[in-house]
Amino acid sequence: MELKDFELNPEFVGKAVYQGVERAPRQVNGKPGTYTRHVLVNEKHGIFHVITPTLNKAFEFGQEVEIDGDCSFYEDYFYGRDVSPSMNVFADGLKLVGGK
Repeated sequence: MELKDFELNPEFVGKAVYQGVERAPRQVNGKPGTYTRHVLVNEKHGIFHVITPTLNKAFEFGQEVEIDGDCSFYEDYFYGRDVSPSMNVFADGLKLVGGK
């Protein structure tokens, strides 16, 4: 299977409340880089992670955000059994709801 087989519609993820950042993988989909793991929560999915390339903006706890650009499932076992791998998403970026 190829990565394109796991693409998601950002509307499926929906709007979420920003909780904070955590340690992210050093490489994503075989590409080394600087990444950020954002912890989000919403009514539909509960707590989940969105991994993005490091962004030039910061979000505060409690702000409502949504995915900006393309996104796909990202299989990551950093938390072992604590967080299901299906609760990880790789996205081009995040933005404030109704903003930039």
